[in-house]
Amino acid sequence: MKNIMKCEIDKIIQSKSFIGGLIVSLIVLAGILFIGFYYSQLNISGEKVGEGTELYHEVVKESTGDFTDQKVKGILANYIDRYQSTDVDNKTFDLFSWQIGEVFFPKDEDIYLKMNEAIAQNEKIMIDQIKLKTIKEIGFTEFEKPLKIGSYVTWYDLYKVTNQLFIVTSVITILICSLVFSGDTSRNMNQLLLSTKFGRNKLTISKIMASTLFSIFVFLFIQIISLVSFYVYNSGFGGWDISIQTNFSLKLFSFPVEFNHLQVFLLVIALHFISMLSIIGITLYVSSLTRSPFSSLVISLGLFLLPKALTEFFKRGVVYKLLNLLPINNYSIEDFLSLLSSKHDFLLNYFVQNLVFAMIVLLVIKITLDILVYLRMKKYQVT
Repeated sequence: MKNIMKCEIDKIIQSKSFIGGLIVSLIVLAGILFIGFYYSQLNISGEKVGEGTELYHEVVKESTGDFTDQKVKGILANYIDRYQSTDVDNKTFDLFSWQIGEVFFPKDEDIYLKMNEAIAQNEKIMIDQIKLKTIKEIGFTEFEKPLKIGSYVTWYDLYKVTNQLFIVTSVITILICSLVFSGDTSRNMNQLLLSTKFGRNKLTISKIMASTLFSIFVFLFIQIISLVSFYVYNSGFGGWDISIQTNFSLKLFSFPVEFNHLQVFLLVIALHFISMLSIIGITLYVSSLTRSPFSSLVISLGLFLLPKALTEFFKRGVVYKLLNLLPINNYSIEDFLSLLSSKHDFLLNYFVQNLVFAMIVLLVIKITLDILVYLRMKKYQVT
């Protein structure tokens, strides 16, 4: 069995379609990581690349702690003081404090206009002159312990990169699995392969296992590269223990579960992993039905993207909720957190229930389609 699996993996690796797809995917991967981390909004917020990052880490260091109204007031007091103490032409954009100000500053007056007018008159606006909104007024979820605020912009960048990498990984997975059965069919190899001693059982199982294991390797490789890049660009994993509700880039202030950034990231990776397994199952089944890798690739990509298009027609109801179970509709962090915590967009009432249910459905899709592929190849009629 091991030798057969090794042979099947070698066939995938030596395929011209895979080699071409891999080269393109590596270029896309490098672009996503470079733009997502090095040329992120945070990194280019100063006159020089990296200048905004230095200020960001300084502000984070003095701002990390329990999320209270007093903490918010202190962060914004430092922000407006720094804003009014710096030459207008040489300001480094403080993204961390600016996004917090966008939420807590009153909407009926332009605070920045008032500060600029005060600067022009050699005066300063003080924090007590601004009527800040309260945490309760904004609608942040309350738990037994206070929420924690700290580094959140860098984790939002990681989430955006992770979203994009899922699409890349999915396309690579579809490319790999579309070759497995249809490749032999297109070369008229089925008559030879299926007539061998293990052709209708062990060979089929080996093909399924080889493509699955190879896709898992690709998935893990891409995630490791992403995490290493994140660590290098941000000098560590600071902010991993910060509450997801205080990520002012995501703006999911009322998210009902007490999660931090690391927990959310791990849950997303788990869902992406299981989603990838379902994509493998669907593509292998399509590959077993089609007579050419190109047809398998096109149909599988279409099936992958179709649920997204269908949600434009089905806005509510059971069909809409079932469509949201599929990977293309819940892979992004925002959709993952908002859809799975919504009673209107998912089948069950609570986030954890919906997450577990979605994972079970995706695993059932994978297992069921693998069994159907095995049964089809076992009864395959060579023509």
